[in-house]
Amino acid sequence: MALSYRIMGGDGNQYGPVVQADLQTWISEGRVTPVTRIQRSDQNDWQPANTLPELRFQPAADAAPPSPVVTPDLVPELAQMEHRIKSGASWFYWIAGLSLINSVVALSGSNWGFVLGLGITQVIDALAKAVGSAGVAVAIVLDVIVAGVFVLFGVYANRKQSWSFLVGMVLYGLDGLLFLIGGDLLGLGFHTFALFCIFGGYSALRKLQEATPQ
Repeated sequence: MALSYRIMGGDGNQYGPVVQADLQTWISEGRVTPVTRIQRSDQNDWQPANTLPELRFQPAADAAPPSPVVTPDLVPELAQMEHRIKSGASWFYWIAGLSLINSVVALSGSNWGFVLGLGITQVIDALAKAVGSAGVAVAIVLDVIVAGVFVLFGVYANRKQSWSFLVGMVLYGLDGLLFLIGGDLLGLGFHTFALFCIFGGYSALRKLQEATPQ
């Protein structure tokens, strides 16, 4: 004999008995939910509908995870993180710009420059001046390429790309070794300070990603 089902409605009334096909129709129409109390004809007890294996309910695990909630007290902290990210990313622009200024000054024959600039461009410029006019032209191209790479680090860091912070810090840290080898402690100190500021932006980005994973 086919099984039949009774349901306990939200109004406290019983409905049925109906066969499984009719019950599935009620489920599709929303009249029966996973928590609706049901009595099957071969049982005496009432139980939630989702405990009956023959009824096709989506598992609870399929439900979409709740979106993170940004509470009002978290808004100022998020704004501060955003500011630190942009501040850390802006150092890549300063490094690129001052490095190009240093190269222009060096290739024009002057001896002053900014300590925040890249050591690698200084090495390129020194070699170019030793070679002559042909070397200067090559140096200009290489200096622009190197500076462009750091500009891209700034662009992608502003777009909240963690890899841009990491790769940029590694390359700038390696560049600082040139100042260490050359005994330029002032340049090394400014490199260290800039790395500290860039790391502050990266650290803020990680915290922002944890606070708002979406």
